[in-house]
Amino acid sequence: MAAINIIKTEKIVNLLDFSGRNLKTMPVFLPNSTTDLNLQENFIQSVPVWSFRKSRKLKRIDLSYNSLSMIERDAFAGLVELTHLDLNTNRLTTNSLPVDIFKGLTSLEELAINYNYDYNDNSYFQSEISLIKSLVRLRIDLSTGKQIDKCLCTLPNLREIQISSHTGQIYWSIHFINLRCQVVEVLYLDSVSSLTPDTFISFPKLKTLRINIKILSAADDVISKIFKSLKVFKGRNMTELSITGNPMRNGFVMDHPHFAVLQNICLKKLVLVGDSILGIRFRPFERYALKENCLEELIMSDNVMTDRKDDYVFVFCAFKHLKIIRIPHMIIRKRRNKRFTSSVNDASYTVCSPKTLEELDLHSPVKSWNKRRVTNVTVVNGSNLKILNLANITIHDCNGTVHGIENLEFLDMSGFNCTILSEHLLKHLPKLITFNSQDANLGIGLNSLKNASKFFEMNLDLQHVDLISNNIFHYHMDYLITILDIRSLSNLTKTV
Repeated sequence: MAAINIIKTEKIVNLLDFSGRNLKTMPVFLPNSTTDLNLQENFIQSVPVWSFRKSRKLKRIDLSYNSLSMIERDAFAGLVELTHLDLNTNRLTTNSLPVDIFKGLTSLEELAINYNYDYNDNSYFQSEISLIKSLVRLRIDLSTGKQIDKCLCTLPNLREIQISSHTGQIYWSIHFINLRCQVVEVLYLDSVSSLTPDTFISFPKLKTLRINIKILSAADDVISKIFKSLKVFKGRNMTELSITGNPMRNGFVMDHPHFAVLQNICLKKLVLVGDSILGIRFRPFERYALKENCLEELIMSDNVMTDRKDDYVFVFCAFKHLKIIRIPHMIIRKRRNKRFTSSVNDASYTVCSPKTLEELDLHSPVKSWNKRRVTNVTVVNGSNLKILNLANITIHDCNGTVHGIENLEFLDMSGFNCTILSEHLLKHLPKLITFNSQDANLGIGLNSLKNASKFFEMNLDLQHVDLISNNIFHYHMDYLITILDIRSLSNLTKTV
């Protein structure tokens, strides 16, 4: 199999890809200058001695998701340029690795050896890893009742560590007490069942914390326990806090106890994805926004917001540094439509965004139903907004236009009900490049216009258009194809 030259981060990478080939043994290589070798998702059971003697230029080897139960002595001999080695999700045990197996890897910066079978003695794996003095990032298993060994103190460059477990774990300070000697800046805890309040006292320099909850074994109060454990970061500057995977049975509303903890941390990025968040209380959220904070990214995707009204969107304006917001819009079911009635107030209104905002994603994971209208909307402080995703927010009609976001480049209004459509809907978006509007009844709306030719008249930079499932009449589609092709449209999805 010939190597493939690909461009990655502006560098040419010589990739040899054997992934998913049902291999049971290591392939035999001819002399080559390959830098990246991908052998993941096969059935390889062992790595023989001198397996890579003809590939001395290798920098990355991926042997993840195989059936490895043995790595022979000197299997990685001669790989002095290797920087990344991935052995995760195999069958490695304490008997699988010979002594000094990693000793010659003098350039290795990242090692992934998590999700293996080292249940009985984590310390042996750790003692072998402690020989890799160049190591910066480590992914490792930690069995129930075990702790990180003090031998890892001998790694002068270790900055990032991921702890995994086959079963859910209740993590507490004793697990990490031997890491006080290290300057760990990034910590990822996988398979979390719960945390104790003192879990993170051994990480005084931590900048990024990622917590993934084990769904099947999560404690009922796991979210409460996690936020209590975060109090140790009071007054600290942090780059990212990520909490994911809270099960639906633990659905909760973001309220004062959560924001009270967050407002004491200078946090740049908050990620709460797939956490069964049901809503956001307006007042606590407002207090958090008004208090001086460092937040630049607020990510709450894949949550079904059913508990509260969507008044939290009016808090966004109070943030001073936010660049990215991804929060699903409140779900409004058909049976709740009686609560919403069109009024004069729908005719024209103003919304405010942070001056720094570049991306606003309010798309709903499932289709919402309401009777609100896109009319004459003015966005204050919207000049920096480049991406706006409103998919599945089924607005009652599209008979209006939007002012204040003249630099917008991406707009997704899939799922809107545009049976009533204004020819000026996109008029004030002259820099629009991508327009997605699937299943939005645009065909009916275009047919009602006196002059449908004006719909894209001001969008001279448009390159990508997705109009799937819109019942667009053929003469409208022929026209759209003609006018958009004139503008060198690179992609038109026109299945109707």
